[in-house]
Amino acid sequence: MDYIRKIPLLLGAGAGLIIGLIGLSAGVPNKENMLNMCVGMVIFYMVGILIRSTVKGIAEQAMEMIKKKEEEEKRREKEKNRIEDQKENEESLGASIDMTVGDESELPDDDNFDDLPIAEFIKNELE
Repeated sequence: MDYIRKIPLLLGAGAGLIIGLIGLSAGVPNKENMLNMCVGMVIFYMVGILIRSTVKGIAEQAMEMIKKKEEEEKRREKEKNRIEDQKENEESLGASIDMTVGDESELPDDDNFDDLPIAEFIKNELE
């Protein structure tokens, strides 16, 4: 991020250096060459400011999107954990339910079971 902050200065200085070297090699008088360098430095400094603001805006949006994705994943994870906890609670509640009604002492034994008189009547009639 440090280079992003220095973009306007680097562009302006680079443009001034290049314009000055081109002017010296072309044989432009020094006064006119200095004016061309100053104008070029100002223009490229402004272009650097535009580039810096654009890059910072993109970086902020990217960080914001990353933060939103992390929050969304945390929310999904919490929701998933909550659903799993509910399932575990339902399973533990279902396992602890006693399905018997009354005591076992109330159930009739096979030895003490008496047939109804109707059953005896049917047996006698069929024989």
